[in-house]
Amino acid sequence: MFWWAFAEGFMRVPCNAVWGMRVRGRENVPTQGPVLFISNHQSFFDPMCNGAAAADRQFTIIAKKGLFRGPFGWIIKSLGAKPISLNGGDGESLRISIDELQAGRCVCMYPEGARTFDGTVQPFRRGVLLLIRKAKPQIVPIGIAGSYSAWPRPRMLPRFGGKIRVTVGAAFDGNAIAAMPPEEALKVLEDSVRAQYAEALAWRGSPEISL
Repeated sequence: MFWWAFAEGFMRVPCNAVWGMRVRGRENVPTQGPVLFISNHQSFFDPMCNGAAAADRQFTIIAKKGLFRGPFGWIIKSLGAKPISLNGGDGESLRISIDELQAGRCVCMYPEGARTFDGTVQPFRRGVLLLIRKAKPQIVPIGIAGSYSAWPRPRMLPRFGGKIRVTVGAAFDGNAIAAMPPEEALKVLEDSVRAQYAEALAWRGSPEISL
């Protein structure tokens, strides 16, 4: 927990100071029990945004294998990130994530599977349903706006300045999601994150900026 607090705080400071990151809705994060955070994926800043949103609920990050390269990969691995194929592969990472949730801990996942190319929320992939069906955690949707403008894909380096806004939605029960047909369940999850992104974008007060 010490290293989580240190690393999360260390990375949050420049995000607050340089990119004006602000978070709303932390009170919606359950203080106990397993939690699956699901978030839209705008840029390499997102793990820091999610960490600020989760506050003291340390989580394991579930991310696309391609993100685990270079300095960024080293950073997220040092925070306990696990690579996974969001189409259901990589059983070891999935088992580790299920173990985390079944032990009452938290996991953060980007169900789009990759960073957005235009700032908008992309269709969710089915991998997120595997975790929910196995572990049935509480689910917390997170919306991030402005992270894309700060570091749009495929820009090599971030822009300085701007406004990043993060909103945290109310938690809902994973048991209900697990009982739904897959397409319906995926739509509920995607809609919950889209709603948070729309709220964060409205709070930001300006559209996303690309290259």
